[in-house]
Amino acid sequence: VTVNTSDSYGSSPDCAGVAPEASRYVWSSNGMSVVPCKDPCLLLYLPEPPMLKLLGYLSFREILATAKTCTYLHQVITDEHLLARTWFAKLAAHQQNQFKEIARDISDPDLQHWLGQFTTDATAAGKLCSQYLAGQTTGDDDDGKTCEAQKRKYFPQVLFYTVSKLMADCQQFKPVLAKEIHDPHGNSTISFSTRGDHLVILNTRNTGTIFGYTANSSWQKQASFSFDYRFISGLSLYTVETHGRHVLAWDQHTAKIFAYNADNSCTEQLSIVHEGKISSADLSCDGHQAVITCDDGSARIHSLNDAGHWTLAADITDFRRHLKARFSPDGSRVLTHSDSCTKIHRRNEEGGWTLEATSDFYAESITFSPDGSHVLMYSCYRWTTAKIAKILSVNKDGGWLESAPFTYNEGSVIRVMASPDDRHVIIINNKQDGENDSVTLKILSRDSNSDWTEKTGNIPIILHNCPKFSPDSCHVMVSKNESNLEILSCDKRGNWMPTSIPFLDNSKRAFFSPDSRHAAIIGAGLRIARIYSYDEARGWIESGIIPHDHDGPYTDASFSPDSSHIITFCWPPVILWDDNIRSKFKVKIYGHDGNGKWLQKALISHAGPIYSARFNADGTHIVTASEDRTAIIFGRCADGSWVNKAILRHTRRVNSAFFSVDSRQVVTVSGSHDVKIWRLVAAAMVLDSPPETPFCFCLLQ
Repeated sequence: VTVNTSDSYGSSPDCAGVAPEASRYVWSSNGMSVVPCKDPCLLLYLPEPPMLKLLGYLSFREILATAKTCTYLHQVITDEHLLARTWFAKLAAHQQNQFKEIARDISDPDLQHWLGQFTTDATAAGKLCSQYLAGQTTGDDDDGKTCEAQKRKYFPQVLFYTVSKLMADCQQFKPVLAKEIHDPHGNSTISFSTRGDHLVILNTRNTGTIFGYTANSSWQKQASFSFDYRFISGLSLYTVETHGRHVLAWDQHTAKIFAYNADNSCTEQLSIVHEGKISSADLSCDGHQAVITCDDGSARIHSLNDAGHWTLAADITDFRRHLKARFSPDGSRVLTHSDSCTKIHRRNEEGGWTLEATSDFYAESITFSPDGSHVLMYSCYRWTTAKIAKILSVNKDGGWLESAPFTYNEGSVIRVMASPDDRHVIIINNKQDGENDSVTLKILSRDSNSDWTEKTGNIPIILHNCPKFSPDSCHVMVSKNESNLEILSCDKRGNWMPTSIPFLDNSKRAFFSPDSRHAAIIGAGLRIARIYSYDEARGWIESGIIPHDHDGPYTDASFSPDSSHIITFCWPPVILWDDNIRSKFKVKIYGHDGNGKWLQKALISHAGPIYSARFNADGTHIVTASEDRTAIIFGRCADGSWVNKAILRHTRRVNSAFFSVDSRQVVTVSGSHDVKIWRLVAAAMVLDSPPETPFCFCLLQ
């Protein structure tokens, strides 16, 4: 393939290490090489469909290099948006779904305003609008319409890839303070809506407030509500659900549903007052169904109709004590359960709900598996200490099949958990022997006949670190004792092979990367975090060590959404803070070099303890929060380097900071009462609106 020697390659947030000069001679990555040659490559003679099939097997870096080899391949890759599609595919499924939801209903003005935060080039937004939002076709024939529809389906990929490149090209941001909110009662939970145009704040006085981002780029208070919370096993459970464009909030007797409208306003759509106490309430994943149960045994489902009104869709009242209900992950089913009965209703074609399955299994705990095709149950009979587990599964004919009970005569089932792909289940058993407890787990897998078979024996574990599946369901992480971690990996034959990893000290936290190829282990009281990577031939091998300057009980780390970077930070106890220590509070950014090693890429320094460090949705930017009254935004540039792009200064310590899903906004929480919303703008651009005056909201007494 003739190599491009024009020195014109464009820019990309992921092109670090691909130098134009090097590509004139030889370029290789993961077995693929690009070399100069005089004769055209046979690849160029392939029809476009098989060529696109071959290109689809390449990584982002390989596609980027291929696009530089000749004009023809560059045009094919550009026309089919292969770079954007490959970049998008690296993100987790839930992240992709959020991006698709944002892109689905975006308007021309909002798109222009969004991209206008990061570039003065009006053609960037104009091109996207004309190609995707206008909905024009090149002809009246069906083939032309099909072709255009095929292109428009890649709009989310192209939009967010474009935004990522524009943000990478910004060497500096000049954040605009869009709203300052003071809550005298203190805030406990703050979250953006999926689209980033609404902010929900729950405070310690059980009052929630919704702020909306209006058309004139200002934030206004749009709704308030009361909610109930309970403390269960030391964990705070807030009775507020947010899905899609709806918020469901409830207290002891009243449930309310609020809707985010197309003009970014927020209105109350439904308010229901119950005589009995509300025992559970749930909102479906699309926000169009709500199920509410009360302690009198009533259970009712309300649905949003085409006219935008909520109506009673079904009354599935059971009149049993302790009745609770929840939707399946896809919203197509409702699970109601009491201590002695479980029922599954499915939504029918008429919009009603039909009883699909019933189980009289006495369930202490019951939940849907991640994709809703299984129901996991375990139970404690009042007249015995033995506990057993059962699994309800959808069979090939669409009916529900109840498994045989999984019984432990010498112990009791204390937890059942399914893998993300629903192919495997972990059952944890506890055997009490006098003053000593023995905890074991076993892994079950579903075979081609829909039967569950045991794939491992009883594996001794401790519950210091709860067992967890990797996102791809191929690995399980368990703690066998205080000084050893074991990762079980499923091979092609369905056998689970162990890899033992020494802790060297008690582990505080261990977790997988989003792509399941790496695992990070943070030791308690250690100065290092270790990274392990998976190799099919050798299992899990150490691939990186991240040292810190001092010991400390407060350590945290997280992988970027594309798994290419990891950030870590820690700080010592208060009694050790002094002038020497204060200069050593750092966030470390490490990146995977593609050859199996993790290398340091950048440091973010603070003059005080660091309370949070978070990636944005695509992993190209980081925002930190510190005791030194600042939040710092670090970002990756087009050449792959990391630079300080903005410092957000406050009058009090910054407890937390995070990006909105679309990365347009950053929220910081300082002290116990102040929330600030910052709009990110490229430093070289003219600001179109001044900062607003502080806004204080108080609770009605």
